[in-house]
Amino acid sequence: MPISRPRRLTMALVGAAVLGGIALGFALTRGGTESALAQGPPGVLARGTFKTVSWGTTGSATIERDASGHLILRLSPDFRTQKAPELFIHMGKKRMALQRASGSQTYVLSHVGDPTLRATVQVFCEKCNKAWGEAKLRPTHAA
Repeated sequence: MPISRPRRLTMALVGAAVLGGIALGFALTRGGTESALAQGPPGVLARGTFKTVSWGTTGSATIERDASGHLILRLSPDFRTQKAPELFIHMGKKRMALQRASGSQTYVLSHVGDPTLRATVQVFCEKCNKAWGEAKLRPTHAA
């Protein structure tokens, strides 16, 4: 017995709604649990103070969630380290060019998970292959 046209149309609409819901779920979670940190109110999720390793490095680093859910690594306005041509921020497997040797700066983080809140943020000189300073992050109560 063939299925009537209205019933086929209803089944097609229900199928489309299910597929749309699944696609929306992936879009909102960005495909995995790693973006769970992006969920919630804006605020500081982790914080650490720089300690000198090879060269004088001071200030602090925070991981913050902004109002749109983006995660940001922020170096404080009092951040200072020695100038050099090949300075990078190392954080776990992430490597980002240091924007400048002093002052406030931000780095957008993508695909991060909970271990990032306990990471070490390191100012690293590629040319001399040494860490100049590091900040061990600790989760805050907002995390």
